[in-house]
Amino acid sequence: MMDDRELRARVAAEKDWIIAMRRRLHRIPEGGFQEFKTQRAVMDALEEIGIPYTTERTWVIGLIEGALPGETVAIRADMDALPLEEPEGCPFRSEHPGMMHACGHDAHTAMALGAAKVLYGMRDQLHGRVKLLFQPAEETDGGAEPMVKAGAMENPHVDRVYGLHVMPHLPVGKVETRPGTLNASTDTVQLTIHGKSGHGAYPEQGTDAIVCAAQVITALQTLVSRNLSPLQSAVLTIGKIEGGTAQNIICDEVRMRGTLRTANAELRAMMKQRIAEVAACVAQAMGCTADVSINSGYAALVNDVGEAARIKRVAARLMGGENVVEKAAPSMGGEDFSFFSDCAPGAFFHIGCVKPAWMPAPPLHSKDFHIDEDCLTIGTLMHVALVLDGQ
Repeated sequence: MMDDRELRARVAAEKDWIIAMRRRLHRIPEGGFQEFKTQRAVMDALEEIGIPYTTERTWVIGLIEGALPGETVAIRADMDALPLEEPEGCPFRSEHPGMMHACGHDAHTAMALGAAKVLYGMRDQLHGRVKLLFQPAEETDGGAEPMVKAGAMENPHVDRVYGLHVMPHLPVGKVETRPGTLNASTDTVQLTIHGKSGHGAYPEQGTDAIVCAAQVITALQTLVSRNLSPLQSAVLTIGKIEGGTAQNIICDEVRMRGTLRTANAELRAMMKQRIAEVAACVAQAMGCTADVSINSGYAALVNDVGEAARIKRVAARLMGGENVVEKAAPSMGGEDFSFFSDCAPGAFFHIGCVKPAWMPAPPLHSKDFHIDEDCLTIGTLMHVALVLDGQ
């Protein structure tokens, strides 16, 4: 196994290449399943390195064949951007009006490509294979699930899989993860309350869907406060409500949309059932009816305990134990890496991406979000070390 000094030297030698790749990607941010220029940039990089790849839609899958027998380890990097206008001032500012890499996916892709370049350069010493999963649409419809359905985790079968995310609440040099649930599942809740229209001056002649909807929303909030243990994690937010036609007409229909976030499959199933029950029963009590549909989004991202321990061990070896952070509780944000880690033991981790002097730094999904590019070699180093760990 290569010692850490040589490993650091190999990654450091590629720093300028990784930074240039990140800046190329930063200039061409694209939305979910529209990453055509980004896909081309990834393909160009893999061709430059000499790594064979396959494509479908806008994803790219590269494969490095080691000279020695061993496992297949996958590295995942998301590629899409957000519909934000990037402020003036960045020398490699977005060239696509209204689009910006405000979540760091340009950095994730550059780190994975940097790791690919380093690992390919040592393929004669490499055990097994490295599969490179460049994924579209993490921010929108989710590119991981269709990649898995298309066979991304097979041929060859992936034995373990890793992903990372830059985090502006951590300074450069810190690595954060946790065993078990790291990110919540994400489901969309749609409710329609049906009442009976009537004259606003004669409420007894109608059945007010607006009043009923208000009671339904209030009752739904008790699911988290009274149906869950205080030690469990779930969020139910009704973020949109529409109904009514005029100030003097009893409303006969109200449409609501919200998001449900839960930390595990059992909570997810219970909350879905109780949302439907509470909405239906409150509506019935008020003379209305309720239609409820819950569209499944991303599953909860549950880190394999052994792989999370591997990440902490590798990070402590490379960065020092004082720079390894165990996240205290799951995030209620979604992350579709879960579709990959449901197919093979895997874990996801966060790396710091800002200078200490910048903190508190602008958050992810902000037009002011930016990174310290020193984080690029740290992410690359972690990817390479995780692939090599145990060889």
